[in-house]
Amino acid sequence: MKRVIEFAICLLIVFSIVYMKPVISSYNQPKPKNDLVVEEVKVSHKSVPYYELNTTGMANYIGMTEKEFLKEFPDPKKKWLSYNHSEWFVYGDSVTDYFQVEMKNHVVSSIFVLGDKLDSAPFTMGMNLADLAEITTIFSNFNFEYGDEKYEVELTEDDMNYRPLVAFNNGTFAILHINQGNGQLMAVRYLDKNSLLSIMPYEMNQVNHVKKNLGTDEENWPKINEDNRDQLMTILNLLREKENKEVYRLDSKLQVGATKSLEYLMNTPEKVIEDAERLDTWKVMVDDQTDSRSFLLNEKEINHLAKEFSLDSKKTHGIFYFPVTDVPFMMTNWYGSRFYHEEVSRKEDKYIGISFNQEMVMTFLGSENKPEQTRESSGEK
Repeated sequence: MKRVIEFAICLLIVFSIVYMKPVISSYNQPKPKNDLVVEEVKVSHKSVPYYELNTTGMANYIGMTEKEFLKEFPDPKKKWLSYNHSEWFVYGDSVTDYFQVEMKNHVVSSIFVLGDKLDSAPFTMGMNLADLAEITTIFSNFNFEYGDEKYEVELTEDDMNYRPLVAFNNGTFAILHINQGNGQLMAVRYLDKNSLLSIMPYEMNQVNHVKKNLGTDEENWPKINEDNRDQLMTILNLLREKENKEVYRLDSKLQVGATKSLEYLMNTPEKVIEDAERLDTWKVMVDDQTDSRSFLLNEKEINHLAKEFSLDSKKTHGIFYFPVTDVPFMMTNWYGSRFYHEEVSRKEDKYIGISFNQEMVMTFLGSENKPEQTRESSGEK
C-alpha cells in the first residue's frame, strides 16, 4: 500500500512538470500580435494632390491691368469703394448679366460672376455637385506659394459641399458658390492668390500674412459703409430673384433700428450679449484685428435689439455679422449656410434695413411696414 502511494506521488510530480512547462515558458515568450497593447497613433490626412484646370472663362482676365480690361469692358454701371484700398467695377443689372470686377492697384484681382448668361466656363449656373464632379474632382487640400511664404489650405466637408475651390493653370483659383436651398451653383468667384488669402474662408495651419496686413484708411470708411450697403442690397435682391422670391425694399423704420442697434451693440455689448464666454469672445475679436473667426448674434440677442428699438420681434428678424471684409463672399456664404439661408429666403419678407459700421453689419428683415413709413426700392437713395 505504501508503495502504491509513493508511485502515485511520483506520477503526479512527473505530470505536473510535463504540463506546467509550456505555461511557465510562455511567460518568457513575446505576446502574439493579437494580444499586444495597441498605442493610438495620430495620422495626418494627406489628400490626393490637386490638379489644375485649363484656364477658361473669366479666369483669363485675372491679372489684366485696369486699362486693358476697360478696353474690353468699358463704362461700368457703378464703382464701389471697398476694403483694403480695392474698388469694385459693376456690370449688368439682372440675373442674366450681372458681374463685379475687383481692382487692386489698378489690376484685376478677382471677378464675381452671378449672371447665368456670362462666360463662366467650364461651369454653368444651376449645376449641382454631381455635374461639377464630371468636370473636376472636388479636392480638400491645396498647397501654393505666394511671395516668400508657402500656404496649405484645407477644406471641410461643408466647404466641399457649398464653396469648393478649383485651380486653373494660370495660377488663379475659383470659389464655386452652391445654394444651400437647392444645391445648385449660384455664383463663381474667380481670384488671384492675394484675393484668396484676403478672403480665406478655409482652414490654414500657418500665419496668413496677407490677411494680417490688410488695412483701410479711416477717412474712407463712410464711403465704404455706404457702398457696402448698396452692394449688399443689390446682390441680395439678385439672389432673391434667382429663387423666384420678391425683392426687398428699404424701410426707414428697419433702417433706423439697424443703425441704432449697431451703435448700441458697439457701445454696450454687455447689455446684448449676456453669456460671459460669448462676451469674452466678442471682446477678443474686436481687439484683435487678425482674428479670422466670424461672430453672429443668436435669436435671443437679435430679439433683444429689436425690442430695444421698438421693432416687432414677431414680424422682424435679423442678421448681425462680423467681420465683413468682402460683401460678395459674405452674401454667397449666407446662401450657402443653413442658418443664414433660412433668414434671407423667407417668402413673406418684403422690407429690409441695413447698417454697416466698418467691418460690422446689422440687417433687419420684416414682412410688413406701416403706410407712413418711407419705402425705397433696390438701389434708390
